[in-house]
Amino acid sequence: MSIVSFDLEGDFAAFKDPSVTTNQTVTVIPSKSALIGLLGALLGIKRSNSFDRLYSEGYLDLLEKTTVGIQVNNQTSKCTFFTNHRSLKEDKTKPYKTELLINPKYTIYVKSTDEVNQILIDKLKTNNFVFSPMLGHAYCPARIQRSREISSVKTVDPEDTLVSTVVLDEVMESKDSKSGIDFAKHPDFPAKVLVERHLHLYVAEGSLKRAVLRHYIPIPENGKTSVLYITNYDSPLSLTKFYSIDGSNQVLCLF
Repeated sequence: MSIVSFDLEGDFAAFKDPSVTTNQTVTVIPSKSALIGLLGALLGIKRSNSFDRLYSEGYLDLLEKTTVGIQVNNQTSKCTFFTNHRSLKEDKTKPYKTELLINPKYTIYVKSTDEVNQILIDKLKTNNFVFSPMLGHAYCPARIQRSREISSVKTVDPEDTLVSTVVLDEVMESKDSKSGIDFAKHPDFPAKVLVERHLHLYVAEGSLKRAVLRHYIPIPENGKTSVLYITNYDSPLSLTKFYSIDGSNQVLCLF
């Protein structure tokens, strides 16, 4: 069992919220589907060119085989600007709001099949990608560096663990307002947390599923990594795995 990790950053990012169509609202972290798209660019998996098929077979296969983890490495900010768009209904222009995430920095963890992991680590080491990686938009090129393969990995139970990566809440808010995760304050670690809701794509029983799920994001504060202390975790969708790494007292959450 191994996990591939690499640092992902850029001057700007534009990970859009698909539920907002009247303006371009961006999120602090990419969704899993956005990360699978970025990995597909590195590996050379082409997007669908068909009007009746949104995702290619290669993309869906990679989505099903792969879990990802995200660690936010800096405090980010957003900039907002407006442009005038011509109205299609009236003879006038309308302001359109656009957001950009400034200077995002992440560490990305990837666990897939041995074949995919090996191809990915080879391309990361040689910096030889099939398509250019982007952070949500063509005007947000990504920089990738410090790749490595982590081989000393084992699965652990999430209860009573310290996690500095994004934690997926598998309990859908539309069905239960109560979170599926219980946290406690740890005396030795800071914990600044941001909650975002993302459209999460996953494959179950051979079919593509969609669910809006909460993501708990530890945000660094005063130069220190925030750590979540999980006391209880419910996994009704069986999407999430937790892994420990030798030499670290923290656990990775991959989904």
